[in-house]
Amino acid sequence: MTRRNKRFLSLLLALTLAVSLCVLPAAAADQTCPSSKSDPVVFVHGLMGWGQRDKINRIMPYWGMTTGSLTDYLSSQGYETYAASVGPISSAWDRACELYAQLVGARTDYGVKHSQDFGHDRYGIDYEQPLFDGWGTERAVNLVGHSFGGATTRLFLDILANGRPEEVAAAKAAGVEPSPFFLGGKGSWVHSLTAIAAPHNGTSFIECNADFTKAASELATSASKALGLSKFKGVYDFQLDQFGIRKDDNETFAQALERVLKSDFLSHNDNAFLDLTIDKSLEINKGIEIQPNVYYFSYAGDQTSTDPRTGNHYPTVSAIPSNGMCALMLSFSYNMGKYYDKYTAGGIYIDKSWLPNDGLVNTVSALYPTTTDKNTTECRKQDGSQGWVNYDGYSDIAFRPGIWYVMPVTRADHMQFVGGIANKSIVQTHLFYLNLMDDIYSTYRAVQPGETPFPFTDVPESRWSYPYIRQLYDAGVVSGMTATTFAPAENMTRAQFVTMLAGLQGADVSAYRTGKFTDVPADAWYAPYVSWAAENGVVSGVAEGKFAPDADISRQDMAVMVYRYAERFGIRLGTDVTPVTFADAGDIAAYALPAVQALQRAGVISGMPDGSFRPREHMTREQACVVLSAL
Repeated sequence: MTRRNKRFLSLLLALTLAVSLCVLPAAAADQTCPSSKSDPVVFVHGLMGWGQRDKINRIMPYWGMTTGSLTDYLSSQGYETYAASVGPISSAWDRACELYAQLVGARTDYGVKHSQDFGHDRYGIDYEQPLFDGWGTERAVNLVGHSFGGATTRLFLDILANGRPEEVAAAKAAGVEPSPFFLGGKGSWVHSLTAIAAPHNGTSFIECNADFTKAASELATSASKALGLSKFKGVYDFQLDQFGIRKDDNETFAQALERVLKSDFLSHNDNAFLDLTIDKSLEINKGIEIQPNVYYFSYAGDQTSTDPRTGNHYPTVSAIPSNGMCALMLSFSYNMGKYYDKYTAGGIYIDKSWLPNDGLVNTVSALYPTTTDKNTTECRKQDGSQGWVNYDGYSDIAFRPGIWYVMPVTRADHMQFVGGIANKSIVQTHLFYLNLMDDIYSTYRAVQPGETPFPFTDVPESRWSYPYIRQLYDAGVVSGMTATTFAPAENMTRAQFVTMLAGLQGADVSAYRTGKFTDVPADAWYAPYVSWAAENGVVSGVAEGKFAPDADISRQDMAVMVYRYAERFGIRLGTDVTPVTFADAGDIAAYALPAVQALQRAGVISGMPDGSFRPREHMTREQACVVLSAL
């Protein structure tokens, strides 16, 4: 059954359910199960939220709110789901550490270096039991984050996969063991990541509602102090033990109160209010990589209308609550909808694309995360290709890992996604999550050879290079310049070519962060690939310790890299082809001649139709695919 048909039937079922709710008991719910039940779904709440560890969740669950518990409902449909509890106003880093501790069942370790840098304790809450059994050893996890939960899960996944060497080094220097979380190498422990109304690139809410933000942060801090010392801590826990907002066993209540009242959580600059700013969000984004084996989905909301006179966006108001903005967010949305032509403190320009919003988050920020701190539109994978693609939400396609699938923007405010006040109906809320689950678990369906959709419209089957590009694309070695174009005739850069070589080898480049080349910034997308190639003797660079990553690769330099790659990784180059002398052999540099000759005899290269090799001409992207497909 196609996804489009499934969703039509889901809608039909939902409408039927809406009519029959008053006469059918809950036990009559559909018991259809997901295609794979081995990997559970873990929901991660946003700012000021809560999870199943908090007793308030029994009264009003964060996931579902006025529509009832979503985890309970999805369980009735055969899905294994959990609602994590992380710090409501804590930083993305602290929340990520808490999420890891919950999943493994351990004491929260915020890291030696991080704790020293921000002046709080290394350890926090001890989660004695994991959320579920077998994580990492038998099962992976599907993460679903709402709002700031989306930012939390992205950072969590990056640390899980790539580790944090600086934390490992700090622990070693202190003579203690680092948390396994910071060792990395666990990217396979996450199967998918879904972000809902997530401020991937921050939100203008913080700046255009500055007075409210300041007051709210101070009020939340005061509340955390009051609850942290009271018996109500178990009802709603701010989880700020690392900042000393707790009562120690060796002190009286009065002593604890005096100490806690003097504490200043906000001064540590380790909090959600800072991480939600555009500048800090982009700073965090710069260090987060799209993991090649993880499936990504994002949902954004917009509950505004455009003023034709000014171009500003105003919150939608309706007599029917589900059709308009929640009244609590009207003023926030109004301010966000006219806040443009501004610069952040860090110099990021806010243009009119930031005007549509869901009351708390700008729609453009919720589409996909950027991979740079220079602007808010660029999203690139590690090989430099576009890291996102728009999905219509209905087409029956085989999702690919390693790229963000951006769903159609939903007509909803920020809290409607989780069944919040003035929410959409219970049927609509349930239907949204049933479709979300359908997308997540469809990724477990085995894809048959040749079934993976070939997205490049500029590489038709009639093009001479199609079979070579298709071969490398299906193998995950190459991707496009955009979601739908490969640019076969464009020149290949030196950085792009070493990335292809790493992909061909299936190399894990996470440990290659810095290198010897002065023109390869450590934060550049290609840096780990260039470092990998240099350390393995595949490249030696150009003059004066430089690599020239953005320069187009010459045909002779390509030959040298391929020859060294084959030598390093034990790829036997044949000698079956009759040796030839290229017409322009005298133009081939001495350093490249042995490589050109060896690759010609191996049948990897054959030269031009006129008998020349043209060593100093640039290699095109399709020519590079032809060469690598021969290895």
